[in-house]
Amino acid sequence: MPPSKANDELRLGVMYQPLNRDAELGAHGWRYLLQQVVARDIDFGVLQWTQYGTESFQSPRPWLVETATLWQRQMPLWLGLHTEPDYFAEMAKGAEAQQVFFDTYLRKVNASAAQWQLWTQQHQESFLGWYVPLELSDAYFATTQQRAQLHAFLAALKQRLGTTPTAISLFMNADLSPRELGQWLQDLQQLGYEVWLQDGAGTQALSREQRQDYFSELNCKVVLINEAFVQTSKQPFQARPAHREELREAMAQQPDCHRRILFSLRYLPETSGLLYLTDVTQQSQG
Repeated sequence: MPPSKANDELRLGVMYQPLNRDAELGAHGWRYLLQQVVARDIDFGVLQWTQYGTESFQSPRPWLVETATLWQRQMPLWLGLHTEPDYFAEMAKGAEAQQVFFDTYLRKVNASAAQWQLWTQQHQESFLGWYVPLELSDAYFATTQQRAQLHAFLAALKQRLGTTPTAISLFMNADLSPRELGQWLQDLQQLGYEVWLQDGAGTQALSREQRQDYFSELNCKVVLINEAFVQTSKQPFQARPAHREELREAMAQQPDCHRRILFSLRYLPETSGLLYLTDVTQQSQG
């Protein structure tokens, strides 16, 4: 394990979305994969979630715990907490449904943190903090009321998680102006969260000019999540890995003072043949 560094010295990370099919990779496969990631000069990792609805990645064995243990020997890690499959649907229903969701989610995310507490204590030198896997957006929190109750939830969560560094991420939908979004991100930082912003280069939901307007309002403490994919279908979501030159071009259009996280491990060429974008065991229909 390399010497531990402060968070602000870790310049490039990669996010990994655990899926049960990845258990088949095994310890040897994960060691090989992580050696390739380190060779790319990636110096920290993010497990996007450790609980997905009722799935805790314990079958056929506690493989995610095993993988996290292997990973932290190569680089420090952020651990994602509980995520809910119906999150986006509930957020789209408006302020009342959002409040109901937050009331329930607070208990679930606390339980998730408790389940991994022993692991974080055993690996405290390589544990960077908690990531709260709610993808915030001005599409869902465009009103003052919505943001106020979100901030009340986040303040309560931060109080329960204590002094451990905690991160949250967002994506842009142009429901708030660049200046308003920049101020919102500062408000989230003042609640004690490290804020990560998806760059939108892969989804192309906003034009390059729009994205640059938003980037101009960011402070340098905001971490950029660089989308290492190109979306090819909206419903259902489908994407291909971005070519190296496409990723370089997108990053070159952004301010260079930000730390970065590549999204995601599954799209990197180093994981080709190891982590699959689709379930290769699934028979085609028709």
